[in-house]
Amino acid sequence: MSSYVLLANLRAGRCSNTAEVRLLRFWEARNVRKDGELMSLDMLLLDEQSTLIHGSINSSRVDTFRSRLSEGSVYSLSGFDVARANPKYRLSDSPVSIRFNDGTFFEPKTDSDKDIPTELFRFRSHEQFLALANTNRELPDIVGGVSSVRSTITDGLRGPQRVMVTLRLEGDVNVCVSMFDDRAVTFQTKFDEHVSKPRVILFTSINPKVVGGKLFLNATSGTHFYFDRETSAGKEHYEKLVGDGANSSSSKSKVVSAQKIEPLTVAELNQYVLAADPQDIEFLCKAEVTSLQSDKGWCYIGCSKSAKKLQRDETSFTCLSCDRENATGVLRYRVEFSVADHTDEAVFVAFDTEIAKLTNIQASEAAHIFGAGVNARVDSDFPPFLNEVVGKTFTFQLKLGQFNFTSKHQSFTVSRIISEHERAPLPAFVNDVSIFKVIVYKIYSTILTPLQWFQGGDHGPADNGDGVAPKIDESTVVSNNASASNVPYHGSQAAKNRSLSMMGT
Repeated sequence: MSSYVLLANLRAGRCSNTAEVRLLRFWEARNVRKDGELMSLDMLLLDEQSTLIHGSINSSRVDTFRSRLSEGSVYSLSGFDVARANPKYRLSDSPVSIRFNDGTFFEPKTDSDKDIPTELFRFRSHEQFLALANTNRELPDIVGGVSSVRSTITDGLRGPQRVMVTLRLEGDVNVCVSMFDDRAVTFQTKFDEHVSKPRVILFTSINPKVVGGKLFLNATSGTHFYFDRETSAGKEHYEKLVGDGANSSSSKSKVVSAQKIEPLTVAELNQYVLAADPQDIEFLCKAEVTSLQSDKGWCYIGCSKSAKKLQRDETSFTCLSCDRENATGVLRYRVEFSVADHTDEAVFVAFDTEIAKLTNIQASEAAHIFGAGVNARVDSDFPPFLNEVVGKTFTFQLKLGQFNFTSKHQSFTVSRIISEHERAPLPAFVNDVSIFKVIVYKIYSTILTPLQWFQGGDHGPADNGDGVAPKIDESTVVSNNASASNVPYHGSQAAKNRSLSMMGT
């Protein structure tokens, strides 16, 4: 009979001893660079000493173990491999991780006498999130009060789907949690099915990023979300926020209902910026491209990180947004269209991502093709293929900012170009429309404010990253020499663009 072992006492190599663990969570880890190929089934295991450890089942063995997995259940575990924990995307403080092999015994234990906590989380303060940002070192957890929920979930529209949740942390600090694609869809489904708008949400395994000076917390494939009192940690935060429920009406969560992005004619668009209060808002506008503003050029040299235009010095480029000298430059599109419909005319400006989608040619490739001549000016001489859009009609999704409501504004920024075979954005959440309204200055009617969402491209999106923790080679079995961090736990019972080094004007 094998000896009993605690997770804290595991050492590198094959372990034949038996541990009793609670399966807290499990998820599929997929390779987004290989069409979502399944790499492994990952999990978090916990024992009676509140030792948390990351476990993994290789894709070749997933079918063997998947049917046995039940989150929250206690298991008897033996015959597994112990390897050094990956220093990147850490899910626990343990210096080692567990790898299932063909001989691993992992069966539910219904008669366990071990007092194993039912939950455990690794929370961070806002300052700690900032310190972890862009390092990919750890994937911590977060809980906070819900300030807003915004979504780009649509039916049939190409492009990444996003849900962005603004949480208010202790100290009245707001942070944005971003979910993409399947995580976004799963979240919205749960959100829609919830009896009432959640006041508190707990997210696990998030990846902190700082983009454009702002902190974003990106969901990964291991991210789970719990509403209100689903967890003890969430319940504790909920009761601090709203008390015992007696005063719930006075502390109603300000959840933003995502509404359909409304269409306007060009005349209505021009009238809106003259009459409405300055704000960030989005509209759809169907118009024909009548000409290109060739005097405004078609590209610029942008920072490889922030996408902002670089300031050229005598021998280098400087990015003011990143506050970085010797920045790497990337050629990016910036094209101004003259557009018109049956009501009026306007100028729309589109940037790198949408122009590349429209032409199927990257800006850097266009420079090689068109700007190869000695005297060519890639920033002003227009590539002939851009003229192919003239005379065509598109639906433009426009992002208006505070600047559009000033006397100096001359153009509208395009956040998406929707061709005839694509669908315009559809509503995401429609239950509560009383919170988030604005009057649109139409002649005979008013419409709801369209959904506002943090836009991509040159406006600095939250980077999606890999979305999964990288896989560790099972043969990597080394000594236990990694040090655990002092991250606080919370448990229910536990204490393709090419770089341009320089470009002539």
